Parts: sequence; C-alpha cells; structure tokens
Amino acid sequence: MASSVVRLVSSMICEVCGVMEKDMERHEKLFCGLKSIKNEMELVKGLIKEEECPGALQEIRIRHLQELAYDVEDFLESLWQPGVYGRKVLAYIGMDPRPPQLVRIEYFEKTIKSLKQEWEKSSGSGTESSNKAVDATSDSSDWDAVAEELEAMDVHKAKIRELLSPSPGEEQRLRVVSIVGCRGVGKTALAGAVYQDCLADTNAFDCVAWVVASGCSDKNSLLDKISQGVQVALASRRTEADGDYSGTALQDILSQKRCLVFIDNVRQAQVWKDTVDACLSNDSRSRIVVTTSVRSVAKACSSGSYVYNMQCLSNDESRRLLWRKVYGNNEEPPYALEMASENIFTKCGGLPLALTSVAKHLILKGEELDSNHFEEVGQNLGKDYLSGNNNDAVSAFRGIRRALTQCYDNLPDYEHRLFFLYLSIFPRGQHIKSKSLVRRLIAEGLVVNEGSCKCFDQLVDHCIVKPVQISNNLMVAKSYQVHDIVLEYIIEKSLDKNLVITLVEGREPLDVVGSNGHSVRRLCVQSGIEISFDEHKNTLRSLTMFEAEPSELHSCQLLRLLDLEGCTDLEQSFLDGLSKLLLLRYLSLRNTGISQLPAHMENLQRLEMLDIRETKVEKLPIEVIKLPKLAYLFGQFRLESTSNVKEINKLSEFMKKKSVLHTVSGYVANETQGPEHVILLARNLKKVKVWCNQTRASNTITHHGSRSMGMRCRRTREGTTQCDNVNFDFIKLLKMRFTSLESVSIVSASGLCNDFMGSLGGPCTIGSIKLRGNLDSLPDPHKLINLGRIKKMQLFSTGLSISDLSALQYLRGLEYLKLVEHSDTFYDGILVVEANRFESLKSLYIEAINVPRMQFRQGAMKSLTSLHLLCPNISPMQPPSETIEGILHLANISEVILHSSMQPEWDNVADGHRNRPRVKRQPKETANIAG
Repeated sequence: MASSVVRLVSSMICEVCGVMEKDMERHEKLFCGLKSIKNEMELVKGLIKEEECPGALQEIRIRHLQELAYDVEDFLESLWQPGVYGRKVLAYIGMDPRPPQLVRIEYFEKTIKSLKQEWEKSSGSGTESSNKAVDATSDSSDWDAVAEELEAMDVHKAKIRELLSPSPGEEQRLRVVSIVGCRGVGKTALAGAVYQDCLADTNAFDCVAWVVASGCSDKNSLLDKISQGVQVALASRRTEADGDYSGTALQDILSQKRCLVFIDNVRQAQVWKDTVDACLSNDSRSRIVVTTSVRSVAKACSSGSYVYNMQCLSNDESRRLLWRKVYGNNEEPPYALEMASENIFTKCGGLPLALTSVAKHLILKGEELDSNHFEEVGQNLGKDYLSGNNNDAVSAFRGIRRALTQCYDNLPDYEHRLFFLYLSIFPRGQHIKSKSLVRRLIAEGLVVNEGSCKCFDQLVDHCIVKPVQISNNLMVAKSYQVHDIVLEYIIEKSLDKNLVITLVEGREPLDVVGSNGHSVRRLCVQSGIEISFDEHKNTLRSLTMFEAEPSELHSCQLLRLLDLEGCTDLEQSFLDGLSKLLLLRYLSLRNTGISQLPAHMENLQRLEMLDIRETKVEKLPIEVIKLPKLAYLFGQFRLESTSNVKEINKLSEFMKKKSVLHTVSGYVANETQGPEHVILLARNLKKVKVWCNQTRASNTITHHGSRSMGMRCRRTREGTTQCDNVNFDFIKLLKMRFTSLESVSIVSASGLCNDFMGSLGGPCTIGSIKLRGNLDSLPDPHKLINLGRIKKMQLFSTGLSISDLSALQYLRGLEYLKLVEHSDTFYDGILVVEANRFESLKSLYIEAINVPRMQFRQGAMKSLTSLHLLCPNISPMQPPSETIEGILHLANISEVILHSSMQPEWDNVADGHRNRPRVKRQPKETANIAG
C-alpha cells in the first residue's frame, strides 16, 4: 500500500514538473523542491521493499509516510485549476511563486528526509521484532470455557464420529477429517470432546493422540510432534503382547496400527501437504482429525467432503448460553435484562468465546447486576472491552481479545492489514463484493489494480470474512460479510490507526481531527446521524453514507470517493453541487431514488466508477459516456438520442480510440436509431450487460408463452421488425469483440438471446454468459466443443427442455452451470451425461418447479463437487431414485443442496456414496445479495 501511495505522488510530481519545465526560470525553486520530494520518496520506497519484517515500528513509519503522501498529493492538486476546453493549466504559470507554497515544499522535504533517516538507522539493525503473533499455544486453554457451553455438543460429536467410521465399500487408506471455522467458534473444544470420548473407548482405536501444530513452520517439526504424540499414546496402552514401536517410522505405525491423531491449529497448507505425503501408506486404517481456521488448509487436509464447518450459534442458542453462564440455570431472565442485552447478542454474533467472555465479566457484578451493566457492555463492547481499555474486564476478555489480535497480527503484510481494517467502513450485515471493494480502494489510491483481490481472498480463507451462503466444499462465493464481533474490533482498530472514522448511532462523534491529531481522511456515517461538512473537513478523501442525510459538500473539494447508496430524498441542488468535486473518481448513487443525474457531469474528468442502479435515471447524457477516465458504469439506461450524424461519428471514434470503459452493466436498446450499441466499440470493454425490448418496470421474462415473445416487435414499412434491426446491430458489433470480451449478459424478449447463441463460434474469449430469454435451440455439439473458454453459463427462461440443454455437456471448459426454468417443456426428455462429459463442471444449479429426470453415466462429471436442486416438487412425478440415476458415479461430489420444501425422501438421495456428501436444505429465507 505504501508503495502505491509513493507511486501515485511520484507520478503527479512528474506531471507538474513537466509543465513547470516550460518556465524554469520563473519557477526554479518550486520545481527543484518537488523533484527533491520525488527522489526522496523513491528512496523510501526502496527501503520499504528491503524490510520484509512487518513489525509494529515499520507499520507506524508507513502510516507517517501515508499521511505525508496525502498532504503532498493534496498540495499538488491545489496547484491545478480547470482551464478552457477541459484542459488543466498550472495555476502559477506566469506568476511568481508564492512564499506559502515554498514553505510547504520545504516542510515536505524535511519530513521525508527525516523518515528516510529513521528507516536507514533501523534497517538491518535487527532491533525491531515482528508483531506477528507466534501463538505457540493451542486454544485448548478455552476448552472448559467453551466445551461445556457448546449447544448440542452430542450432535456435533456424533457427526465427527460418523465421519471417522468406515464407509461402505471404501478401500483402506488414511483418512483426514478437518474441523474448520473462525477463531473462538469452538473447534478445539469439539475436537477435545471427541478426543476424550475416543480415549475412553479402548476398543475403537489402538492409540489416541493429541498434537498441537502451532509453531510448526515446516514438515519436519510437525512430523516430529506427531511421531512423539503417537509414541506416547501407544506406550500408554501397550501390553506385554504388543511390540516396541519406539524406533518405528510414523508411516509404518499408522499402517500397522489403527491410530486416531488429533492435530490442533494447523495453519499452513503447504506444511500439511508435505506432512501428509510422508504419512501416506497402503492399507492404513488410521484417522487424523485436524482443526484449523484456514479454509485452504481444510481443503488440503481432507479428502472428499470430510470437512466439518463449525458455525456460530443461532440467536436462541446464544441466549441460552449467556443466561446459563450468568445465572447458572436455564431459567428465563427478567424482562428488563432481556431488553438490555439485545446489543450484546447482536455484536457477539453467536460466537461462543465472545459470549462466555461477556458472561464472565457480568458475573463479577454479583447481586448488583442490573440492566445498566448489560447496556453498558453492549454499547462499548468494541471501544472498551475488546480494545482492553476497561481495566476491570481485562481478565474476562483476554481470550477473545487474543483471538481477534491474532487475526490482525498474523496477516502477512501491511496491505493485507489495510484491507482488513478498511472493512470497518461497511455497516453490520452489509454484503460485500470483493471486486466492488477493490474498485473503491483503487479510486482512493490505496491499491494499484484488481490483482489486489488476493488480499481479500486471504481474509476469506482465514475465516475473518464469511461467505454469505457458505458451501461445505468451500467454493467461491460472490458476497461476503464481516463477522459481527470482528467488526466491533476493527472499527476501533481502524479509528486508532486513523484509516477510517466510522460514526454510528450511540458512538461519540469526532470533531475536527482523527486519532493522534491526524486529519480525517475517510469518514463513514451510518444510521441517520446528522453531520455538517465545514472547512474543518476539507481533508476528506472518502465519504460513505448509509441511510443518512447528506449536507452540502462545498468544502470537501478533495473528495476522491463518494458513496451515497441508500440515501434517499437527495435534493437536486445537492446533486448539482457534486459536479464541482473535480477530483472525484468513484460516485455511487445506487438506490437513492434520483430521476436525473447532477448537472455538468462532464466536469468530472477523473471519474472512474459511476453506479446509478436502482434509481429512476433512464437516460444518460452522451457527455457521461465520454468521460476520459470512466471504466465502470452500472445502471439500466439509454443514451440520450441524437440525430446529429457528426456527433455519433465523434462518439464512435472516441469509443474506439480513447474510451477506457471496462464494465458496462448495463444499457437498454429498444430503438433502431439509438446510439447505445456504440458502447460495444469501447477498446477496453471486457464485460457488458444489455436489455433489449424491455421496459424498466419489467426486468423478468414471463414463464409461459416465451416462444412467441419475439413476435411482439413493431413492423417497419420494409417488412422487417424494429427489434430485428436492433438485434442485428448488436450481434454485428458483438462479433467484432468476440476476441476480447470476457462476460456477456443479455435480458431480452425480442429473440436477441437466440441470435447471440447462434452467433457463437471460435475463436472466442468469452468466459461468462448469462441469458434471460427465449432460445430456439443450442449450437451443434461440434461448435460447442470449440467454445472451450466458456467457464460460466447461466440460462433463465429459455423454454428449452432438459433434453435440449444436455448439449451443454460438450462445453469442455464449463465450470459452473445454472439453469432456471419454469415452463412445462423443461421436463421433456432426460438429461443424460455421458462418460467424460461436463469434464470441468464443478457446480450444477437447477431451479425449477420439479426436479427434471437426470442420468449420470460412469465417468461423467468427474470434477463436480456441488449439486443444487432448488425444486419445491409441488407435484412430484417420480421418487428420487427414479428421477436421478447414477449419482454414485459422481466421483467427487461433496454436497447436495435441496429446496427447503422438498419431500423428506430427498434427504437420502446420496446414500451409499463413498464420499458421504452432505445433503442439506437451502435456508427458507435467503438474503438479497446486492450486485
């Protein structure tokens, strides 16, 4: 992150100096000063790269450099003012440099040199210790605190014991079961309970061993620990008839004896892979249970679906846990305490370790315990208790505080920790999309490109951020949430480090400055808090408001990001003022209810992202689509019509040669003469969505009579339909882009989906296709085989039968297939998947009234791990065994997701499969995931 800040400032200095060189004599001092800052910053950037150790002292220095870089950038921006014809002209050209500017330059020079000297002094001294937590101890210290409190512990234990038992027809081999979940959820407690049970059952295993993997950074150290643990366990059960295994290799022991080894807190996937390779042997009946808070480790550890996801407690379970800990029984608490505790349950989010910490603290109040104590803890859980600012609660909250601190300290570098803390900007329960998050960070100059998604992926991998709809086989989700207790922690951590200042109802508002006297750079306002933006907020670079009432922003001229999603009742005068924020790069007006864009949008020459989804904006001025930096455009709009041929030609030339549009989702094309399809000429365009012959009030295709929809278009005098012309224009331009587009989404009632599908052919780089509308047929198999780059296909209301759709099995690279059909024709025929077909498919999603008939041949769908059957089966035609044939042939199936209303017989659909795929029901109420 620090490197990206330095890179941004260096680039700006070069731009300014390039203009100033034309008038060197008049601006020599200013020119030399800026050059000096650039050179010094480049040296500091080199020192940052040399120091790999992410110590606390280095983090402080990076923060100081960050603040300095912001000040330098803001100063450079102040040197610009808009000139005629949209060009930038240096404000001070033709004028003598003003003393205040030279004073600022000297200040910057001294500060950056001072930072560089501090870095050079400490570089290589070895005095700075890493702040990465070693955590050589297991979480077993919390066994007693959590194990007795885990709701339905017997149910959890029974499921783990079931996974350890032999499967019908399974060959003898070492099996690994992994228990994965966030810190504090009770993984170690559950494993410990199973360990104690198996230790007492002397007939189940020859030996039962417990090993703590914390601190093992390589294969040898972990193997030594496992070997020692197994040797000790064998010795404790050895009889005179048993031999001495003290010198026997671990691999041989696991093969000759039926051992059960628990390995707690495994953190590195590669270390585990190397370890298990050394343990593998033929004819092994041994079992290993691994606990981890890292999803990639769980996936590396376990074969098939032997992954047990520990979930947080439900709301009812959380209440029973807290009241039982506080009162020592299961009686209902007084009504006043029940009401006063709401905040506690909301912020703890069902995490057992957090709830037991709260209970420990409240118990200390004894007979004086009343509703005020509950309200105080709920109000200040993050500020005082998780941060360690309440001396009376240090002991009670030590465990949960340690777990949260390790989440932060164990991240590999400053950029990952920045990602982590930046999540505090989103309200509780907000759905987060990684690409949207990265676009925000790019706009603020905190990261360089979308490659930084890997930082977010690691937060998901470490169970810090949770998928909205978690799957047993750990497949990638599109939306995520921050755990409630984690959000409490990072709000305060982010405030302390002055990254994001979050104002929520009940928290004390900040006045002029952020933490440690630094300027407020990023502000998030939630829950209807009123705040004025006067001259004291003129350093704001980012403003995010959720369901709040914004006031005038005339003093916030340095804003790069403005997110007003969900802020309704925006006055036009306020909107028109947005076009004066000339540095704005990111503007979200989503779900604001506005009917027209701010005036003079062409002034926003630096705008990179504009989101007007879920608004009433129907027409987009052509000036907006011609903004030189605009890369991401979201909404459902038409371009303003123009009969000026010269203007259309100018727009076409701009799109071909200058436009940087990457994603347009999307535009409406209902008229032959409309200029919308010119968007397809954008030279960098990768993703596009289009609505055709579709009104804004109707975004879905009806399910009945879909095959006649294409006939509803208006006839012209020449005998062709208007929508035919629209389709032709779209397909003609689209074919020109087949070698560069990555994603196409079409919603059409005019036959455009059919025309598009018929036009597909190689070479084609399109990797994702989403169609909603009628299809007459699919391309021939020989055509589909050549479309190997298509990885994701989503088809809605096509009117095709399941037999017709079986042709998709010839898409060799297809990894995800979603079929949503509600017409009666869908059930005609059978989906027969032949051997070696759908060879890359990992997830099959079918949503219909009834489950269509399917038949999987031996060797079919070798990569499939997840099968979704979201069919309520209102009038089932056949039992599961006759509807789906050959599910046992799906070699890698890990889970089957059923509709909540399906008959109980479907719970046994995967019985007898050697992987023991988990069959579960989709939640009755699924969240509405924001796009």
